[in-house]
Amino acid sequence: MSDEKKKKKKKPVAKKKSATKKSLLARLFGDKKAVKETKPKKTEARAKALTALQRSISEIKQMKKIGERDPERLAQLLTTMLGQEREKEEEAKRKLNEQVWDIIHRTEKKNAEPPPEGDHDPQDPLSPN
Repeated sequence: MSDEKKKKKKKPVAKKKSATKKSLLARLFGDKKAVKETKPKKTEARAKALTALQRSISEIKQMKKIGERDPERLAQLLTTMLGQEREKEEEAKRKLNEQVWDIIHRTEKKNAEPPPEGDHDPQDPLSPN
């Protein structure tokens, strides 16, 4: 029985030693397991959809980091973004002008006199012969 008691006592002692003893790297750089347990997971934090304001803020923060690391890359990104915005504006203006032009020409066609029914116009290929 004394052997059984010794074995029982040795097991908890061995566990305590392994738990308290940290490797050199863990002592120098910190215990990553403890850090992981305390930090919330990114997936949990991003489970909710971000609002437009939050997205804008995160984009600006990311661009700030890019600018600190590589200002030329940031300038290139901004140039590309501005170019895309200009293209969108030009496309919107073009569509608006097309719609206005269509509306004007529809009203002109409605106000125009209908062609005479019995007469043939030699210049109009669609007129009846």
